Amino acid sequence: MTNTWLLVPVKGLATGKSRLRPVLDDAARRALNEFLMRRTLANACAFPGAARTLVISECEGVLGVAAGFGVQALAQRSGPGLDQAAREGVDTLRRLGAERIVVLMGDLPLARFGDVEALASRRASARTVVMCPDKNGTGTNALVFSAGAPMSMRFGGASLVWHWRQALRAGLVPRLHHDRRIALDVDTPGDFVQWKLGDDTDGETFGGGCGIVGRLHRETGIANEDRSASWQRTLAPFG
Repeated sequence: MTNTWLLVPVKGLATGKSRLRPVLDDAARRALNEFLMRRTLANACAFPGAARTLVISECEGVLGVAAGFGVQALAQRSGPGLDQAAREGVDTLRRLGAERIVVLMGDLPLARFGDVEALASRRASARTVVMCPDKNGTGTNALVFSAGAPMSMRFGGASLVWHWRQALRAGLVPRLHHDRRIALDVDTPGDFVQWKLGDDTDGETFGGGCGIVGRLHRETGIANEDRSASWQRTLAPFG
């Protein structure tokens, strides 16, 4: 496979998941943040491997956990926030000689290394940007692009449409990759309950694959050929 690197930008262990305060106290949120990070890094050690995984954060605790897994740990210097971390991390990977970059959020409790490997293995040209929507079809939980691609990043609420537009403006070709396990992040009390209770309903619970493409087409005015993409039908139990 191409020289593929995984980039995991992470907020602080104590500051992340602030929207879960109604259901989790500070100690429990910190424990959850560390659990999710450790799970992400355990998967990363399987693919693409510790030597090709970079964690970037302002938090010393995050960097200490990353070092314990043997992955590359980078102290964030470019300014606060997840977006700044992602941009600084991509710049670092370019200097390290990465050819293909997977940017993955670190709060995906169901994602497996095979999901990330399948995402990274998806055929794409140097001008293609592959985007993994979140469960609502509005956020972005993963991006894949050539290290040379001029791709801007901004994560959060409506980031999927934003990334789509930025790719088009940069002359890149946006594509969607639907994975129900990557789609489930834990941001709100409802997300937390859904994760803990499990969900075996069909893909409409997660926003509907082709419906997202149609909305992107309407909001950007440019069609995309990936209308045949469908959601995975099985949500594996947490394990």
